[in-house]
Amino acid sequence: RTWNMPVHRWMLRHIYHPAVRQGLPKAAAMILVFFVSAVGHELLIGVPCHILTCWAFWGIMGQVPLILLTKWLRKRLRNEQLGNILFWVSFCIFGQPASIILYMRAYQKTYGV
Repeated sequence: RTWNMPVHRWMLRHIYHPAVRQGLPKAAAMILVFFVSAVGHELLIGVPCHILTCWAFWGIMGQVPLILLTKWLRKRLRNEQLGNILFWVSFCIFGQPASIILYMRAYQKTYGV
């Protein structure tokens, strides 16, 4: 639960709160935080592999509609655990393995390995 707290706190301190203080709506500030995180993830994966495919970028940005969907489902179905289940299925069971396969295929295509 706390593995990503240093990054979370940094994003709040340096991206989210300054954006809200500058008059950006909270929802837009949240999207900005996800955008910065998505760019960072893409660079952390793409630069060492020498390929920028935007798979990590879109994987992170895809979490924004997922957040909205889980909030809507939680209210509609009155189920607190549904959002957590949806996250683990989409992110950990499907998302990360699919991302690894996509980056591996792009690397193979680029470098003929």
